[in-house]
Amino acid sequence: MVGAKGLKTNVLKNSDSNQTALIIRLFCLAALFFLTTFSLFAQQAGSEKPIKYLNLVGIAPTKLIVVQDSIQFSLSGKLPLSSGLLAKQPGLKLWLKSAQDSLDLGPIVLTKQSGVDAFQKSVQILFLPWMEGAVLELQFFEGKNKVPTEKRTLAKGVRAPQFMVRLGQYAVGESIPEIGRFDFQQKTLPSTFQTKTVYFQFAPGKSDWNSGLGNEDVRKQLADFLNQNPEIVSVALTGLQSPEQAEGRNSQLGYRRAEVIGQKLLSFFPELDLEQIKTQSRWNNWFDFRILLADYEDLSEATKESYYKVLLSEESFLEKGMRLKSLPDFDRVAARLFPKLRTVKVEFTAKPYLGLNREQRNRLQESIRTGGVNRLSYAEWERAAAASQDLEVQASLFASMAKWYDRPGPLLNLAVVRMRQSQQLQDLGSREVLWTEAARLLVAASQSNPSALILFNQGQLKVLQGEYWEAYKVLSEASTLAKGDESLATAIDLLRGALDIRRGDYKLSLLRLNRPLQKAEDFFNKGIAHFLLGDYLNASAAFESSVMQNRELGYGYYGLALVSLELGQFESALLYLEKASIANPVLREKIRIDPSIESLLTF
Repeated sequence: MVGAKGLKTNVLKNSDSNQTALIIRLFCLAALFFLTTFSLFAQQAGSEKPIKYLNLVGIAPTKLIVVQDSIQFSLSGKLPLSSGLLAKQPGLKLWLKSAQDSLDLGPIVLTKQSGVDAFQKSVQILFLPWMEGAVLELQFFEGKNKVPTEKRTLAKGVRAPQFMVRLGQYAVGESIPEIGRFDFQQKTLPSTFQTKTVYFQFAPGKSDWNSGLGNEDVRKQLADFLNQNPEIVSVALTGLQSPEQAEGRNSQLGYRRAEVIGQKLLSFFPELDLEQIKTQSRWNNWFDFRILLADYEDLSEATKESYYKVLLSEESFLEKGMRLKSLPDFDRVAARLFPKLRTVKVEFTAKPYLGLNREQRNRLQESIRTGGVNRLSYAEWERAAAASQDLEVQASLFASMAKWYDRPGPLLNLAVVRMRQSQQLQDLGSREVLWTEAARLLVAASQSNPSALILFNQGQLKVLQGEYWEAYKVLSEASTLAKGDESLATAIDLLRGALDIRRGDYKLSLLRLNRPLQKAEDFFNKGIAHFLLGDYLNASAAFESSVMQNRELGYGYYGLALVSLELGQFESALLYLEKASIANPVLREKIRIDPSIESLLTF
């Protein structure tokens, strides 16, 4: 808190009364990040040296804005009358500079107008990502000096909300979006964990294995379960003993029973590992009796309530037993339920191996061995690949499928895996290697049948590579072929709509985005299109939907802040910016360099 007070004092020295009011609001919001950001703006403004030669300069528009794919502005001004006397052959030069790169926009020609050195220059340059946080700097030189005598910052940052559109890109620290589309979309789902609960019975007071008492049937139930779900996750054994006198003499009886069943399971199912088994027991506890009582149908609800009243009381185990004996039909209830407590409860949690049962798993393992034979159907291969959550495993399976089946599907799917693997990497060279392989696979897949799905993935790949116009052309062709496949047509239009925003065609973008949306990224894209058309009401609604779908994305909050700034709702803008930076810390840098945010210093 002391540091924050010191920071506030420093800002107050460099701000007018309006800025002071803003800092107080920010301090009350407890957003230290915003205090730091806006104090930097104020300190930079206060630290500039007095302008002597470059005070009569104007730029239009006053803030740099991207129009379609270019930054366009005009510069005009004149030098003071004294500049010609103080410096022979005065010169001007214009730069666009950022921490990452810089661009020399060339010298500015001076012309004499009524004895005054005047100048005018129109600039149009292709926008590049590094320019977003750049400053436009005008330099004044005296004579042939190589070092400028004076510099003036004419604009800070470049306003380019259309380039925030979500196309599958992400920054380090953000969640990685899923890109590409398999050809088994919506047809097979990953396998899920299944739990099978069974009970092995024991004779009164005994802990030795008895193949009778229905235990062989229980073993067969487990065997059937594991045939369908061969990938074992865990086994929980709970040894129980009933309140009968023969059962209650040894407190370790339930645990011994659980140990015996554990050993039997290891012999029944060799694939089971001892470390997967968790063993416990219960003794002198009415919990399991209460569970059985809930399903006992030969008691009225009123009588059951009297049993529950005793079972849920604070009395000891023995005291509860004495009171239960006095209740109606207790002997009949005990005769039915007590034998069911001479058991070990077994909870087997397992799942199919890559969506396959035991026999299919064995056939899969045989087919991937060197010199192996394929005895799996195409659908079984596909199910295994869909069930895997590991990209390396998926890549191996699709590569094997391509060996066994001369179809475009495995090649297409392997290309999607390579695209998704590239998303996991930050090194551009490594990503380009995967992109190249994905492109080769998609070309090979399209030789026999250039389908809409293959073209969609080619378009998505070109987006990753930054070839936006080529991507747009490929997706347009895919859209023509996707007639009748509503799911694929929607995916194509959503990506084309996002590219329309980058191209500056916001109305066409909204036509494409006029579909049922589910992802926060798509709602954000729709909001950006409305925002750039000046339709702030619909933009706000779309940004709010983005927030509702995924608050952690953060971009929806950022969009709401942009709308609030345009409407002059500055306190709302501050709140949304704070939420955006908390939800997604990557946006803090965006907030720092966005020239729209600087307008908050003037209210």
